[in-house]
Amino acid sequence: MSIRTVDDLTDRLARELAWRKKELSDLKYYIGLMPPDSTRRKVLGRCSVTILYAHWEGFVKLAGRYFLEFIAMQRHRNEELHPNLLTLSMRKQVNFTPQALKASELGKITNFFLSQMSGRAAIPYKTAIDTGSNLSSAVLREILWCLGLDYRPFETREKFIDSRLLGRRNFVAHGEATNIDPAEYDEMRAGVIAMMTNLKTQIENSALLKTYVKLSV
Repeated sequence: MSIRTVDDLTDRLARELAWRKKELSDLKYYIGLMPPDSTRRKVLGRCSVTILYAHWEGFVKLAGRYFLEFIAMQRHRNEELHPNLLTLSMRKQVNFTPQALKASELGKITNFFLSQMSGRAAIPYKTAIDTGSNLSSAVLREILWCLGLDYRPFETREKFIDSRLLGRRNFVAHGEATNIDPAEYDEMRAGVIAMMTNLKTQIENSALLKTYVKLSV
């Protein structure tokens, strides 16, 4: 079902966050059941890193996609959009080639701004959000720019995202030894949930207040 209203968007985001929080809480419970220093606890600890990262990347990707789908369903004109969304609309309609710096190719961009500003925006909500399977803080910054959201709340979390969340996940994925005790998992779980909640709140506020379009709209 398409996401056409703020209520649709809010409901989809709430359900997306709820099941992820439950699974992360369940994992905390099962880790706590294992005897200290047991092999099972160590295995669950390693698994917990990949699951934490998977939920973080998955939520960012889907929440961003839901938001762009909501915007696309509002049928705005290109001239009504802020530069970030206008850029996405332009990229959807202009077929870039490897020779994109040629004048004839750049002319496609010029033509878009001269002739299609009053046309309906074409937001590529199914493909615009790309985490590249490595959601670093730099990739997150780019995604939030595309969505027109504030990256500043995540600036203090850059080390956590890059070194602890993504870094530890890569250690496990590459077969390297790394141990996560219950206390560290719980700290990382809280951090991931806080970041997902912040993103959810920003998206909901932007949709409700229509900050994704120009004030004159």
